[in-house]
Amino acid sequence: MGTTAPTMKFRVSSEYGVLEEIRGGRVHRGVDIAMPRGTELHSIADGTVERVVNYGGERLGRGIFVRTDSGDLHVYGHLDKVSVETGDHVDAGALIGLSGNTGHSSGPHLHFALMHDGQYADPTHLVDRLQHFSGDIDGPGIFGIKGPAVWIAERAAGSAKEHVKSSVQEHVYQFLSDAGAVLLDLSYGVGLVGCALLIVLGAVGLRSGYRWSAVTFVSYALIRLLLGGAAR
Repeated sequence: MGTTAPTMKFRVSSEYGVLEEIRGGRVHRGVDIAMPRGTELHSIADGTVERVVNYGGERLGRGIFVRTDSGDLHVYGHLDKVSVETGDHVDAGALIGLSGNTGHSSGPHLHFALMHDGQYADPTHLVDRLQHFSGDIDGPGIFGIKGPAVWIAERAAGSAKEHVKSSVQEHVYQFLSDAGAVLLDLSYGVGLVGCALLIVLGAVGLRSGYRWSAVTFVSYALIRLLLGGAAR
């Protein structure tokens, strides 16, 4: 009974070793995987970022070279964004950048190359890992188990989200409390001035002065009661 081929999230648009006009007749020294610009790229192995390059509109454009713990060199090219720096240690699954269309490229894709013992080698056997570690990797990891880096990243993100949420709520509450205190103080001044003015008007002959003074005083007392309770 044959095995079922794994479902590919992205199409292999150019294989290793092919001759294509876009490269001026040179042999392709990697594999190209077509994917939308901005697709998350994650390291497929534990290692150290050996180089981060930006060739502008030539060659790989923005690229990352990761020296794996086994000694091989993984090359990621045509990136729109790089999320690591030279010297960074990365675990398998760690975000390293976003795919793009920089450099000498005919469309959005990831160029991946493998160097073994200082020579370019066929990276086709790594395509499955590239498929798994490109884009959404929230599902089960290798052999159905999430690696420690993914596990730690998920919990760190969750903790950061809760911290931000709590911080925002605290700032909103403090703002409302301060606003209530300001209105309370403002009502105190307005109430006293209004009552005094109406009493003066009543004393000089305005018949409704005393009545409106009483209305103002009651309104002021209610506002103080409501805002006082809210400002506690």
